[in-house]
Amino acid sequence: MGDHASCSGTRQTGGARMSGLVDGDARHRFACELDKNFSVIASAGSGKTRAITDRVVKIAKSPHAVDWLPQLVVVTYTNRAADEMQQRTRQQILEAHLSLDVVEAFNRAFFGTIHSFCMKLLAAHGHHLGLPANLELITDDDDVWNQFVQQYTTVGRSLSEGNRRVLLRFLQARQLMELARNAEIDLAAEEPSASCPDTSFAEVYRASESRAPDSIASAKAELKRWEKRWRDTDEFVAWPACATTSREFVRIWCEAFRPLRDWVNACALCVAAEVQRDYREFRLERGLVRYADQVALAGELMRLPDVAPRVRDKNYRVILDEAQDTDPQQFFVLLEVARPPEASGAWMDELSGSVRPRPGHFCMVGDFQQSIYRNPADLARYRELHELLVATGAAEELKFSVTFRLDTAQLEFVNATFGEILNNQDGQVAFVELSPRPEILLGQVIRLDFNCDIDRDLPELQRATLEARELAAWLSDTGLGKLRAESWRQVAILCPRKAWLRPLREALVEADLPVEVHSETDRVGESPAYAWLTALLAIMADPNAGYEIVGVLREIFGLSDDELHRFSEGFGARFQIAERSSGRGSVADTLNRLFRIREAIARQPLFSAVKEIVRTTQLRERLRSLPKEEFGDLNSELDELLSIAATAEARGLSLADFGQSLRANFYATRETHPSPRDAIQLITAHKAKGSEWHAVIVPFLTRDVRDAPPRYPRAIKDVETDEAHILFDRTDASQFDEKLKQIERQEMERLLYVALTRAKHTLVLAFDRQFFRNARGQFHRNSQISWLRAGDDECNCQVMAALSSEARECPETCLRQKSAPRERVSEHLGKRELGWVDDARRQGVRFVHTISPSKFAPEEETGFAERADVWIEIEPELRPPRIDGPATRYGLWWHEFVQKIPWHSQPDAWQATFDENVVDSPDPARSKREWKLLSEYVSANRDFFAGNIFAEMPFFWRMDEQKCLEGIVDLAVWRPAETKWFILDWKTNWIEREELDQLRAYYRPQIACYWKAVAELTKRPVAAGIYSTATGCFVPYGEKQLQQEWARLKTLVADQFAAETARVESDEVADSSGQLEFGEC
Repeated sequence: MGDHASCSGTRQTGGARMSGLVDGDARHRFACELDKNFSVIASAGSGKTRAITDRVVKIAKSPHAVDWLPQLVVVTYTNRAADEMQQRTRQQILEAHLSLDVVEAFNRAFFGTIHSFCMKLLAAHGHHLGLPANLELITDDDDVWNQFVQQYTTVGRSLSEGNRRVLLRFLQARQLMELARNAEIDLAAEEPSASCPDTSFAEVYRASESRAPDSIASAKAELKRWEKRWRDTDEFVAWPACATTSREFVRIWCEAFRPLRDWVNACALCVAAEVQRDYREFRLERGLVRYADQVALAGELMRLPDVAPRVRDKNYRVILDEAQDTDPQQFFVLLEVARPPEASGAWMDELSGSVRPRPGHFCMVGDFQQSIYRNPADLARYRELHELLVATGAAEELKFSVTFRLDTAQLEFVNATFGEILNNQDGQVAFVELSPRPEILLGQVIRLDFNCDIDRDLPELQRATLEARELAAWLSDTGLGKLRAESWRQVAILCPRKAWLRPLREALVEADLPVEVHSETDRVGESPAYAWLTALLAIMADPNAGYEIVGVLREIFGLSDDELHRFSEGFGARFQIAERSSGRGSVADTLNRLFRIREAIARQPLFSAVKEIVRTTQLRERLRSLPKEEFGDLNSELDELLSIAATAEARGLSLADFGQSLRANFYATRETHPSPRDAIQLITAHKAKGSEWHAVIVPFLTRDVRDAPPRYPRAIKDVETDEAHILFDRTDASQFDEKLKQIERQEMERLLYVALTRAKHTLVLAFDRQFFRNARGQFHRNSQISWLRAGDDECNCQVMAALSSEARECPETCLRQKSAPRERVSEHLGKRELGWVDDARRQGVRFVHTISPSKFAPEEETGFAERADVWIEIEPELRPPRIDGPATRYGLWWHEFVQKIPWHSQPDAWQATFDENVVDSPDPARSKREWKLLSEYVSANRDFFAGNIFAEMPFFWRMDEQKCLEGIVDLAVWRPAETKWFILDWKTNWIEREELDQLRAYYRPQIACYWKAVAELTKRPVAAGIYSTATGCFVPYGEKQLQQEWARLKTLVADQFAAETARVESDEVADSSGQLEFGEC
C-alpha cells in the first residue's frame, strides 16, 4: 500500500488548496507553482506520491502541457513505484477529459528508476564514451570476475616499484583485488609522496604489564618476532594480532602502528582504485554493466563539454521521489540534466558563478527520517544538498507534516517518543512532528505484556518460539474486530531481521491463522519457480553439465541420494542427457525423459521450447505441491517467467542465451508483491517502508539485534570528511568502533521510526520484558526497546508504561472502513496473471490481453525499447537492460527527429529542424543522405503530406472481450477532401531497393494491426504504407493484402499472438534476415 491511502475527503486533486491541513499551503505550492524548484521534506504517510501526481496533473492541465510532459522525468526507487505513479497520473488525466495531444504527450514522459534513466541517456549518447554496441546488466558477476582475475597479471601498476614491493609484503594481491570488487563506494586515491615510514615500537615494549601480564607479554613477544622478520627479511609479513584486550595497551599498540598502517592504507586505496577501474573496463569491453556502472557512465557523459549541452537541450523536468535513498553520483546526473544548455562545469563543484538548475526543472521529495538503505555518508550528502539548494536559491524548502495514515493514538505516541530519538545531534536527523488530518480517528497503541515465566537459560531461539506462540494465541483470541482490521491481510508483523520471521510463521500456522511470509526470499534465485526453470534451461543448453543435472534430479524430480549414487557407480559422467542412458530405474528413466525433451525442442523457437519444457517436466504441478504459505504464488511467478521468455524471443535470444540471462540475474533483488490471500503479513521493517496496514504488531522488542560479523578487508567512508579508509582487521576497526556503532544505532532508530509509522488504526508493541535480558538482567543495547529509549529509567519509559494493555473495538472505525470509497488503482501493481491453458480457462473471461503491434517485428521492438511510447507497453521487469547497436541508435534518432518536424510549415522550416538535430545523429553522413532522399520524394509527390498531420498518434482499441490492441502510429494524415486516413511507419532498415518486397512482407503483420485499429476507431477508410529511409521509397500496402493479413491474425488466441510477436511473417524474409539489418527503431 502506498503512503497516501488514508486520504480524507477534504483532499482535492489537481493541486487545489486542501482545506483544514496545516501544511495545505505547502502542498498547494508544490502542485501549482510549476515554474519553481522545491525540496520537500515529507513525513511518514504524508501523501508524497499523491503530491507528485498532483504536480504532474497540473502540468497536464497547463497551457504548456504538450511541450512539458515529454520532458518530464519522474525518478523513483523501484519500477513498481514508478508504474504505480504513472498509472495513477494517467487515470487522473483521462478522468479530466484532456485532449488527445496531452495524452500523447504524457505517454512520452519518463517514469522509472535512476538506473533506467541513465540507460536512456547512454542509449542516445553512449557512443561518445566509446561504449560497445550492446550493454547488458549483470547482478551476478562471479564468472566475469574469475575471467578478469585469470587475465590480470600485474597488481599495483599505479605505484612505484619500491612502494609496490613493500605493500605486497603486508597485503596479498588477492586481498586487494577482492577489496576493489566488493567495495560499495568509488575508490579514488593517489600514491603517498613519502616512502614507507620506519616505525618505532619502543612505547609498546615499555608498556606496563600489570593489568594482564600473560596476554600483554604474549603480545609483546609476537610483536618482537614480527618486527625481526619485517626488518631482516623480504618475506611476506601479515599484520600481527594484538593478543590482549587491555584497553590501554591496545591504544598504545594502535598508536605505534598508525604511521605504518596509514601508509599501507593509502597505497592499498591507490591499488584498489586501479583494480576497480580496470575491472569496469573489462566488463565494458564485454558489454556488461552493473547498476553502479550505469550511473557512473551517465555521470561521465554529463562531464563531456560537447555532450552535456545536447542532453540539456531536451529541457528535462526532473521530479525525484525517495530522495533520501539517492547517492551523490545519482544526484549529480539529475542536477546536471536540469541545468540550462549554456551551463559549464558541474554545479556542485563550482557553486560560485556556476549556473544552477533551471526554475521548474528540479524538484525532490524525501524524508531524512526514513533513510534506511544507503551509506550514512550519502545521507549526510543529501542533507547538505537540501541545505545547499535552499541557501543558494536553487530550490525552496517545503514540509509536509500532515499524515494521512496514522490515527490519533499512534500520532501522539510517535510525537511523544521520537523527539528524543531523532534529535538532530551527532549526525542523527531531526524529527519532524506529525500533524493530524481532519476527521482523524482515535486509533490505539497497545502494550502487549506476556504472563508466562521464562527460563533465561533456554537458548534464544526457544525463547523466541515461546513468545511467538504467546503472540499467536493473543491474535487468535483478540480477533479482527479489536485489531480494527478489515481482514487478516490488513494485519502485519514487522521484524528488523528476516530470520526472526520463521518462528512467527510456525506459531501462526499452529494457531490455524493464515500467514504470508514476504521477506524470507530476497533474491529472485531463491524462488523455486525461478531456480528450477533456470536449472532446466541450463541442462538443455549443456547436456553434459553433470553437477546441474544431479541438482535437477534431486530438487525437481525428488530422486534420493541413494538412487543417484547407485546409478552413477562412482562415475559422475553418467549424468548426461546428450544421448540415451542405458539401464533401468527411476534415474535412467528420468534422464531419458530429459533427453527426449531436449531432442523435441531442438528446432523450436525459444518461447515454444520453454513452454514445452514446463509442460513435459510437469514443472507447474511440481511447484503447486510446495506450501503456498511459505513460497507464495509460484504459479504466477512461472507465468511471469514465460512472459519474459516470449519477450526474450522477440529480442532474438536463443534458449542458451535466455538461460544464461536468468542465471546472470540469479542474485538480483526480488520485489515483493501483495498477496491475494487473506493472510497475516510477515515482513521485515526494511521491506515495510512505503506500505501500510490497518494493524501492525512489532514483536521481540527486547531481543538483541545482531549483525553478521564484518568481512575484512573492507572499505568505509568517513561521514564528516568523505574520505575512504580500509579496515584490514578488527584492530583497524577499533579506532572507528564508536563511530561505526553510533552510525549503526542511528540507522536502526530510523528503521524503528519506519516500523512504528505503518499502522493506520492499531499499533501493538509486544513488550517481552523478561524474555531476552542479558546476563546482568538489563535490556540489550542493540534492541528495539533501547532504540525506543523505553527501557528501565529511560526517557520514554513512562510513555511505554502509560499505554493500554487491552485492544478494543471502535464502531466509528468500522463504519468509516465500510463507507470508504475503494480506489480503482491498487497501491501496488500485483503480480501479472498472464496464464495460458489451465489459467486461461479459469480467468479468461476476465483477463484482457493487451497486444502491441510493434512486437510483430522483434528487432524493431528492441530498437524501440528506449522510447517512451513502447516503455509504457512493456512491463518494467521485461524492459531490456541493454543498449542496442548502431542501427538501433540511428533508428531512435530518426524517429525523434521526424517527430519534431513542423509538417504544417514550409519546407525551409523542415530543413531548419534537420539542421538543429543532425548534430545528435550517431551517423550524420547517413542522416544527410537519407534526409535528402526524403526531401526529394516529398518534392516529387507534393500531395504526400496533404491534410491534417498527427505525429506519434497513440491508439488503444478493444478487439473483443479478451484482447486489446495498443500502439503508436508514427505518422497519421487525415485527408478531409477524401474523408480518409493515411498512416505511415518509418523504417530505417539498411537495405537495397531490390529488398523492398522482403521489407513489405516483414512488416505486413504490424501495419495490418495499425490499419485495422485506426479503421475501427475512426470508422473511416484507411490507406497504409511504410517509408524506407535507406532507399527513399514509399512502400504501400493494398487494402486486400491488409484484410487477408488481419483475417489471419485475428484468429490467433492470446498464446499464439504472443508467439507471433516473436516470429517473422514471411519465410522469404526469415531466410534472408542475415542480409537485412533489422535494427529499426
